[in-house]
Amino acid sequence: MKSSAGGGSTPEAGKSDVTLDSLEAVLRASANPKDWGKLTEAAGMSAIPGTGKSRTKADYSAYFYALPTGDRGPLYLYGDLRPVPGAETNAQLKLRWEMMPEGPTPERIKSSSRAVGGWPKVLQRIAAAWPGNKAVSVDVTATFVVDEATYRPLRALRLKATPSSVRKHRLTQTAVAWSVDPPSGPVAQLSIARLRTTELVLVASGRHALTLGPDIATELEAAVWKGARNFLEAT
Repeated sequence: MKSSAGGGSTPEAGKSDVTLDSLEAVLRASANPKDWGKLTEAAGMSAIPGTGKSRTKADYSAYFYALPTGDRGPLYLYGDLRPVPGAETNAQLKLRWEMMPEGPTPERIKSSSRAVGGWPKVLQRIAAAWPGNKAVSVDVTATFVVDEATYRPLRALRLKATPSSVRKHRLTQTAVAWSVDPPSGPVAQLSIARLRTTELVLVASGRHALTLGPDIATELEAAVWKGARNFLEAT
């Protein structure tokens, strides 16, 4: 697997025709708003424009960009922390790893990354300042680009090869989706879409329990791939 969020340490690290395109994790927890504010300061996050203290509430909404350091990458990390509307003690932290846009890296990304120390350093900072239990359950979604020369879906999950004809219209199936019960590892939803003639986009999502720390991307990627791999066969 290439383009690993964790530096190529997934079980399929030797496969050059499976690419991790993006990885997203959403964490939810409850704490005093002051503690959430301390978290944003400790991590070096920036306040989201237009937010802050008011007479009725303290809005600790903040964000960061983090470029990969060492052997991490090539995905960069974006994160934002926001209170749940109407319940400022409840917060949602979204972490998303994705490919860098083409061209020079925007200055806003570079300056934010310097402030948080890049990643995985920012994840270490978040874990250290996280209010409450560091053992959490996260909603996770991973998007893989799969070359069919390496893997293809099991027969029951494949896209229809032959177009259908409906009222003089030619319909070609380009995507399919399933719920998975019971989940395969963390994978409870799975979808497959045609990207090119020999490439598929596989999106797998569900819930995974982990302990906060600098290596959560590696753990999430490996767990989701292992769950999704059950529905593919080598070609």
